[in-house]
Amino acid sequence: MHSVLVVDDEPFVRLSIASLRPWGDDGFDFPAEASNGAEALAVLAARPEIDIVLLDLTMPVMDGLAVLRRLSTEPPRSAPAVIVLSAHDDYHLVRDAFRLGARDYLVKSELDAAALGTVLDRVAAQLAPSDERAAAIVQRRHAAFVKAQLLRDALAAPASDELAEAVAGLGAALAPGFAVCCFWVDDIAAVADREGDRGLLPFADLAIRSLAQVLARWGGGEIVPMSPGHMVVLFAEAEAGGPDARAFARDAVDYLARGLSVTPSVAIGPWCRSLGGAAEAYRAAQAARTVESRIVVLAKRAIHERFADLAFSLEDASARAGVSKNHLSFEFSRETGETFVQYLSRVRIEHAKRLLATTSLLVHDVAERVGYPNVEHFSRLFKKLVGMSPARFRAGHVPPAVRSSSP
Repeated sequence: MHSVLVVDDEPFVRLSIASLRPWGDDGFDFPAEASNGAEALAVLAARPEIDIVLLDLTMPVMDGLAVLRRLSTEPPRSAPAVIVLSAHDDYHLVRDAFRLGARDYLVKSELDAAALGTVLDRVAAQLAPSDERAAAIVQRRHAAFVKAQLLRDALAAPASDELAEAVAGLGAALAPGFAVCCFWVDDIAAVADREGDRGLLPFADLAIRSLAQVLARWGGGEIVPMSPGHMVVLFAEAEAGGPDARAFARDAVDYLARGLSVTPSVAIGPWCRSLGGAAEAYRAAQAARTVESRIVVLAKRAIHERFADLAFSLEDASARAGVSKNHLSFEFSRETGETFVQYLSRVRIEHAKRLLATTSLLVHDVAERVGYPNVEHFSRLFKKLVGMSPARFRAGHVPPAVRSSSP
């Protein structure tokens, strides 16, 4: 088994690469990621079992070449093998990377599961077997499994002092206190239909990795997977009554919705001073959960099924939900916090992002496929919701095979 670190300043690229296929079946483990070279060096220092690094060359704070210079000072047996990720116009950087010890390279626009698998196999074949590294990977996985189970036990019933000590001994980052943030994927049944034969495990891994990326931006804590559609985050940097947990939760919900094209919800329990209060806080969060009404669920389902229909309207959705359009409009806004048109626009733009990143369709063709016959209107709305034009979005994102791996 080989342990791989993914280093790239784009969160979705890191998420997609690690989730392209079940790498464990091929003998590769993707336990960590970093958004710049400085973070990468910190991860490598903390996890000596990592023996392969996928390294982007162009990043803020510390770029890939600076990382390679630092690694070149390491003893040959301890330095990981580096595979650089580059753009088409970065060949001069790739040349410098090879001079600094890179083993191989991949062009981002040509990156897919097969290409990455081939390069990983080629580089892994050059590495000497290490029983010590293999044992470290197994030990880390076992510790993560045990910690997650103990935290689930702590959410089910008040934790004893012995359980709390065991969790602390496994490195749980919960001091000096934490807030219990519960996340649900409200449309998990639709996700299951979308995933088909793949099942929900790949999606659950994407959801956990997504939450981990947001958590890293806000502070410390622990992610406790309860089921494919339900995750709990023990947000450790919150203060009693403070806004931090709520801000983190809003950011996480937005990231899950945009990145995974799902409908998440969240509820936050009382702030806990110790693990002993986690079960009560978890019950309070569950009780505070707002479950959408049947008519809103049906309306959302209609939107996801017919968003590409140019003639689809609030009246069509209300007919599906069996209520008047005025009643649906009121309930939809009250329950979701956004209007029917806002939600429909967001769904259409998310699908447009997928088409732009995974196909070579012209922008006006993408617009029509997601329900906008007027390409100027589509472009204005896209820029408003995404923060950049469709053309700029396409230019800065990953190639089809990587993007299409997302659910």
